[in-house]
Amino acid sequence: MQRQKTVAKWLVIILLLTVAVGAYIMYDALYVTGGNTAQGDIAGEEIPSPDDTAPPSPDPPVYTTLPRPSGTYAGITVAHAGGEGNERVLDCVMTGERTHLFLLSDSEGYDCRGEGMYVAVFSAEELLSVTRFAGADAVFGGAKLTADGVAAAVSEGEEGKLFLFDSAGGVKAQAALPAFSSAFMLLASGRLNIFAECADGLNFIEVREGFRPVLSPFRLPSSARVREGFAIGDSFTLAASGDDETLILTFSQNSGFKCAKSYPKTEFRQIVPVAGEDGAAFVMLAATHDGVMLAVLSAEGGEIAATVREGSRDAAVFGDGVSVTLVRSGITETFCRHLDLISSSPTSLILGEVTAARGDGNARVIVATEGGVTTVYSASSEGEFIPLLQCGPAEGDAVIEIAGDTLIAALSTTSSDGIFFENFGGSDAYLVKMPL
Repeated sequence: MQRQKTVAKWLVIILLLTVAVGAYIMYDALYVTGGNTAQGDIAGEEIPSPDDTAPPSPDPPVYTTLPRPSGTYAGITVAHAGGEGNERVLDCVMTGERTHLFLLSDSEGYDCRGEGMYVAVFSAEELLSVTRFAGADAVFGGAKLTADGVAAAVSEGEEGKLFLFDSAGGVKAQAALPAFSSAFMLLASGRLNIFAECADGLNFIEVREGFRPVLSPFRLPSSARVREGFAIGDSFTLAASGDDETLILTFSQNSGFKCAKSYPKTEFRQIVPVAGEDGAAFVMLAATHDGVMLAVLSAEGGEIAATVREGSRDAAVFGDGVSVTLVRSGITETFCRHLDLISSSPTSLILGEVTAARGDGNARVIVATEGGVTTVYSASSEGEFIPLLQCGPAEGDAVIEIAGDTLIAALSTTSSDGIFFENFGGSDAYLVKMPL
């Protein structure tokens, strides 16, 4: 009996050893040598490694610390705002102490924290703050300096908003506006006025004391985007873009909108004041299919004179109160206020698309983009326009101001060379001050 128990124990031991050896052989065949298959294959199916299945961890956003000093290079002061994506300038309000630069961004880092509209506030020496105030899909309706701060209008979704920013970029007041597709802001007699293109037509909104927008019952029941305007006493004269036409409109609180003149198949470009025989007048520049048109308009919007010039559609116009100067690629022409030609001079200037033009006394500046290069031009004493600054182009508007012998320019650029070497990536919004 004892012998039978001993034999049984040895049989169990032999059986366990056999199972262990068999398991090892299977492991070797399947996981180690793989039967002449690649390591890690089971029955011809590849088992992904952990590196293949786990997505790489994104780099965390890098944010800048504000305030950030401006740089000065060869007498040029340069400041910027933006991130690793793209920023484009929407508008800029410049005062003696602060500059409010409005921009649209799709960046996640540096000065910005996600897609949207921002206001960047600069002092004379540094960038103080960058504040997001609307989403990326909002419509920007312009900005204007008021006695209470800098006001800006946006339309987002089914509603519009009017913001009032303090000198540090904080929102100190907010009011509701009707939703709009475009808006133009105009200051008259210390009061802010807004011409808003809404679903039911062009509306007038007066912002009264206490930051209270009041909608006028008068409206223009047609599509019109106001591009420029002037306050004339208690009324307004406006230049607007309609359906394939340029409209000259007037508005008063008592009688509403009137269309004083229509210029079919033209695209509005610019308007400047000029002295008329009977008071204030304006010179409007518009592009035609094969050139440009100049029109002198009275304060009430009536046409005094007009002329069409064939050739380049890229142009800028300047007035000195008595005469009008039209600058185009290859030619500069001067007219009297009745648009009779006084002089014509050929030039070597290749202007390109004009994004800004401003004259102040003898100083005249043009910002234009041609051949992938944005150039800031300044008129010499001989009237020739010479390049002051060149950089890579970017979407967005350019805003320029002339303060004595200093030019202040707000623009977007993709450049990262020269004075733009601090570019965070893509296009940044820059504020540049340089001597004229």
